Amino acid sequence: MKSIEQLKETLVKENQLYSQVLRLAEEKTKVIKSKDLKTLENITKKEQQFIMTMGTFERIRRSILTNVAEELNIAEIDSVSELLLFIDEAEGKEIDGLRNELLETIQSLKNTNKANEKLLNQSLEYVNFSLEMLTRVPEDGNRYSNKAEENKEIKPINFFDMKV
Repeated sequence: MKSIEQLKETLVKENQLYSQVLRLAEEKTKVIKSKDLKTLENITKKEQQFIMTMGTFERIRRSILTNVAEELNIAEIDSVSELLLFIDEAEGKEIDGLRNELLETIQSLKNTNKANEKLLNQSLEYVNFSLEMLTRVPEDGNRYSNKAEENKEIKPINFFDMKV
């Protein structure tokens, strides 16, 4: 079946695409640790381009599943897993293997993105802590003043009105 071959090709291409995004995410981890914001920005732009392409592949895969359903005279096939119930065992094993490879790549990407998110949150917490240290009011006795100014209320110095 032509649609089955198209599905196999699409799954392979999707896995390659997700693998490229995974490599970018791994590179992003190094960049976050080194605090190289310019490179981080460039990686993020590349990721956005890949995300648009991923959406295209997702639509193609859904279209192929619709075509396969028509070829097999089935009302509707919602997923590759569901398709496996309707095709012969040899093709099913091949498609299932491709699907599993894709799912493993996606899971690795999710894990890497989660780690990157933690690193970014830690960086933001550090920035917020630093800002708080810069803008806090010193406790009584930790500043120099004339006795005439002792009862004067001291307002905190605010560089920003909000946290990063």
